[in-house]
Amino acid sequence: MKPMLERDRVTREIFEQEIVPAYQPVVMRGLVGQWPLVTQGRAGLEPCLQYLMSFDQGEAVDAVLAKPGPTRAFSYKPELDGFNFMYDKRPYAALFEQLWRYSHFAEPPSLAAQSALVSEALPGLERVNACPLLAADVTPRIWIGNRATVPAHFDDSHNIACVAAGRRRFTLLPPQCAPLLYLGPPDYAPTPAPMSVVPDLLTADRERFPLLAEALEHAAVAELEPGDALYIPPLWFHQVEALAPHLNILMNYWWRPEPAPQRKDDLHIAAMRLAMLAFRHLPEPEREGWRAMLAHYVFGARDEALAHIPAGQRHMFGEVDAAFDAAIRRDIADRMNS
Repeated sequence: MKPMLERDRVTREIFEQEIVPAYQPVVMRGLVGQWPLVTQGRAGLEPCLQYLMSFDQGEAVDAVLAKPGPTRAFSYKPELDGFNFMYDKRPYAALFEQLWRYSHFAEPPSLAAQSALVSEALPGLERVNACPLLAADVTPRIWIGNRATVPAHFDDSHNIACVAAGRRRFTLLPPQCAPLLYLGPPDYAPTPAPMSVVPDLLTADRERFPLLAEALEHAAVAELEPGDALYIPPLWFHQVEALAPHLNILMNYWWRPEPAPQRKDDLHIAAMRLAMLAFRHLPEPEREGWRAMLAHYVFGARDEALAHIPAGQRHMFGEVDAAFDAAIRRDIADRMNS
């Protein structure tokens, strides 16, 4: 493993023109150090929770609870026949009271409210604690809990993760490590994101999971303090450990550029699942043929590879406007439903 690349004094121009195009994770120390939430997070559990309660509207949020254990991971059960945590919805007032009680335990259960949309759960908090690198319409989500681990998983969006309270350790691996990470089924995971069945990459049994040694040769690790932020490119695997014993808070921002006017880009995971269904029954030589076709049509046919086709005659190889995009999707839907 190696330390993660770090940048300080990152401006929006540097972020957009240098960091995002490089497709590498970057730690941005002190990016949100002036947030009021960071100030309250440094003050301690009670002042921070009281500050958050001033924004609370009483809405129930998703919460997970797991027994204390060596990894404290919200993960699969050992036989993969379920998950090792309880899930419910509760208002922040109940969650905060439970976190306060657990702060008096030597080994409390792991408790977290995960991925709540700030503008709905704590409206106004996002305005006084804004990310300087993104437009205001990129709405953050908030993660509040005590000590726990989210195993290695990937998202198909760009991500800026901002630590507001506690400490977090991030272990990131590039998408090419997928065959080495013992991934679970994409349609059956503890979270909406596809996830490794390994609860903790750093402490896993190497005899049971021998490929992890090779994976971790490509890993980058960083520990973030309040005010620090991390850019995670799409598809990079990340294991996230909330390290402080009593209170850890993260605000993160997911976004994607529009692929075509008037369409939200939400097809990546769906396309992957559809491809798994479409090609699974074919004999291996034909599957390899389709691998080559996908490599060309989906990932390869750009720039010089299209020089033999006039720019105005490239159809799906070329620019796709809203009407063309919608027509293609209708055709695909019709074929699936026929």
